[in-house]
Amino acid sequence: MKILDFDKIKSLNLSAEEMYSWTENVWKQQDSFILPPKSKMLQGESGRYFTMPCVLPQYDISGVKFICRNVDDVDGVPARNSNIMLQNCSKHGLLAVMDGTYITNMRTGANAAYNAITFAKSKPETLAVYGLGLTARAFMFFFTAISKHPITIKLMRYKNQAELFIDEFEANSNLKFQICDNLEELLHSDIIVSCVSFARKELCDISVYPKGCTVVPVHTSGFQNCDLAFDKVVVDDIGHVKGYRYFNEFQDRMIRITDVANQRVAGRENDEQQIVVYDGGVAIHDLYYAMKILEKAGDDCIQIPMSYPEERFWI
Repeated sequence: MKILDFDKIKSLNLSAEEMYSWTENVWKQQDSFILPPKSKMLQGESGRYFTMPCVLPQYDISGVKFICRNVDDVDGVPARNSNIMLQNCSKHGLLAVMDGTYITNMRTGANAAYNAITFAKSKPETLAVYGLGLTARAFMFFFTAISKHPITIKLMRYKNQAELFIDEFEANSNLKFQICDNLEELLHSDIIVSCVSFARKELCDISVYPKGCTVVPVHTSGFQNCDLAFDKVVVDDIGHVKGYRYFNEFQDRMIRITDVANQRVAGRENDEQQIVVYDGGVAIHDLYYAMKILEKAGDDCIQIPMSYPEERFWI
């Protein structure tokens, strides 16, 4: 069994282009993977645990991602962290235990960039990024690597967060920046990528969103009014959105990302359509990324021999 921790995975120096191609591959192959709904367990008022299993049959790989979320950091461990276990399907042997924090953030950023690029109008001029934490930086890492068109990045003024964000990306000559003083100004954009982890209500009135906009709520909340009014609701997996408040109302306007990736249905059909894309994260991306990272690491990692019963009746 191999062990790949955060530092080992990060040391591989994976490029944005390579990881983005993994995201593209998963969307094209989604229907050949086995993806049960994730399960949630609660611990007290702040603790939440999620278990996300899946199987990639054509790669002879199965696995599970285990996510822990707490309100506050404990003993230096981030409030949100995860681990991934990979197993060989045919031989039933444990292949690896891996850090999932790096993989989760990178696939989240890659997926958000994929959706922003795939479902945007033909010539977007403005991109709003709301919530300027690690997820937003992961999104920009991929978006700027893949999209080479000039665009204005709109940010919300809050303390010095917008200025720090600009400092990280201002060297890119394709980017201009605008700091907004209210949500209405921010969200009146061609592409809106929301990286805030939670919103108790809709972020703004539906009239704020311009024709032709694409909304990508990375953590899914704050845009329920879009579910009722927008022309299309794009989802990663139907089973994961059936519990949404307005599912019954938008299911006739719903399409899956994988169906667009495989050209079975049209994504954006014109520059007037308003589209919201729900891609809350499904384990097939995590497991595919983990499989590819395991391949790239090879034997250059910690390895622990595993013993298994050699006799049927071992008691």
